[in-house]
Amino acid sequence: MIRNLVGGVVGIAKVIAAGCFAAMIVLTLVQVVNRYALGLPMFWTEELIVLLLVWSMLLGMPVQLWSHEEIVVDVLPTPDPRAQAIKDGANLVCSVGFCAILAWAGYAFMLRGLNVTSPALGLSRLWFFLPIPVSAALSVIVLLTRPKGQSVGGFD
Repeated sequence: MIRNLVGGVVGIAKVIAAGCFAAMIVLTLVQVVNRYALGLPMFWTEELIVLLLVWSMLLGMPVQLWSHEEIVVDVLPTPDPRAQAIKDGANLVCSVGFCAILAWAGYAFMLRGLNVTSPALGLSRLWFFLPIPVSAALSVIVLLTRPKGQSVGGFD
């Protein structure tokens, strides 16, 4: 049941990340056309594109983890299944630890941006930093609940 719930949240994150990426492409095109074809630069689009880039990239992390598509660099390959299981366990502990620290530090960083506003959009910087703890916390949950499987990405 918890795995289905987390899978649903990951699905929502995937849709939001894709939407952010699509909006980023459209805004970039609009910005280029307005600036170079019409001579009417839109000063706010660059800042919004950066915001969307941060959201799409960071929401993509738990999505890739859920699908076992993270980058894998195996520097100690082993044919022994027990040794591989130990390595996989150590990798899980390190990954969860890293993401937990990132969530904690990202939360503190996010709070520092609460009273700072972005110059072009007038938004609180909290919206620029919020995806850090959200993505990291969701990644911890994903790492602990994702279906068993072998990661497919990276260099073996």
